[in-house]
Amino acid sequence: MALLEVKEIHKAFEGNEVLKGVNLTVNKGDVVSVLGPSGSGKTTLLRCINFLESADKGELIFDGSSYSLSQVTRAQIADIRKRTGFVFQNYNLFANKTAINNVTLGLTSARKVPVKEARQKAMEVLAKVGMAEYADYYPSQLSGGQQQRVAIARALATDPEIIYFDEPTSALDPQLTAEVLEVMRKLAKDGMTMIVVTHELSFAKEVSTHVVFMAGGKVVEEGSAAEFFDNPKETRTKEFLRLTEK
Repeated sequence: MALLEVKEIHKAFEGNEVLKGVNLTVNKGDVVSVLGPSGSGKTTLLRCINFLESADKGELIFDGSSYSLSQVTRAQIADIRKRTGFVFQNYNLFANKTAINNVTLGLTSARKVPVKEARQKAMEVLAKVGMAEYADYYPSQLSGGQQQRVAIARALATDPEIIYFDEPTSALDPQLTAEVLEVMRKLAKDGMTMIVVTHELSFAKEVSTHVVFMAGGKVVEEGSAAEFFDNPKETRTKEFLRLTEK
C-alpha cells in the first residue's frame, strides 16, 4: 500500500492555475525526485501536500487515511505533520538559537518531549548529518551547507515517515551542494522515504526510485530513474533534459 497518494490536486493564485490536476504516489522507502523548469508548480505541489499552501481541490491519502485538501481541519493537519518532515530551500533556522536548540525546539514545544531527552535526540541526528561538533554554533557562524544539514537534522529529529525537500541545494555553491547531497544519499540508503524537488539531475538519476517531470502545472512524464533519463518518451521531457545537460 502506498504511504502517500495525492489525487487531482488543483491550486490557483489570483486566477493563475499553478497546479492543474496533479497525481502522485509514494511508496514506503521511495525517493521521488520532482523535476521541471521554473514555474512548473513543483514547489507549490510540495507546499500543498504539507499544508503550507491551501489547495483548491484534491485528495490526500496518507497511510490509508483520506483527507480533502480543501477541507482538511487544523487537527488533521497537525496529526499529519507529526509524521512528516520538511526541509526548506533557505534553511529557515532561528538566528537567535544554536544548532542544537533549533533541533530541540520542535520536540520540546510541539511534542512536549523532556529537555534532556530532546537534547539527546538532537545530538544523535546532528551526528547523523555530520554536525555534532557544531551543536553550540549559531546559524551566522555556519556555512549555508552546514545550516542546511542542521535543517535536515531538525526534520529527522521527529522520526518522520516521509521528508519533503524543497530544492534543498539551490541556495548553495557546488562544494556545499555536494555535502548536503551526500547526507541525502545516506538517508536514501537507510530507507528514508523522500520527495525531493530538485534541479540536481545527477542526484535524481543516482538516488531516485521514481522521477516525476512537471511542466505547466501538470505531470508530463514519470517513471523509474533509468526509464526517465535513458528513454524519455515525451517531447517536452526530451527538450528539458537536452537543455539541462548543456
